[in-house]
Amino acid sequence: MVLEAGYPNTKGFRKVTKVTVLIKKKEGMSDEDFMDHYNNIHARMAVPVLLRHNILSYSLTYHLRRDRTIMQDMLHGKANLLPYDAICTFVFPDYKAFAKFMYDPESNAMNKDHVNFMDESQMKMMVGDEYMLIDNGERIEKD
Repeated sequence: MVLEAGYPNTKGFRKVTKVTVLIKKKEGMSDEDFMDHYNNIHARMAVPVLLRHNILSYSLTYHLRRDRTIMQDMLHGKANLLPYDAICTFVFPDYKAFAKFMYDPESNAMNKDHVNFMDESQMKMMVGDEYMLIDNGERIEKD
């Protein structure tokens, strides 16, 4: 099994393992409580475990009522939005680091917290490398 990041013989890819997870909040939970729990409890539990496994970056992007309203207004009610409330993004140096994180007993223990803020049955994941065109406001030139 190949655990290196990136696609062989390609240019422009970051050569990382980027994990994107789509999250739906727990039924009946307010946007404020969802964000508060995710930011201040769950994500904070994850940081030390992720750092042990050489994480390059970890971020949360929210798509809550406010954001949906803005987008529907911008697109005159025709926005085809995903039915998720957050995107959790991890960037690891390779698949091996990601696998070590996934199988770390402390990482698995954090899964018990999911019932407090998310609908785990609706969670979706995508994993791969990232092709970069612009970074930090600058165009990336390819050889």
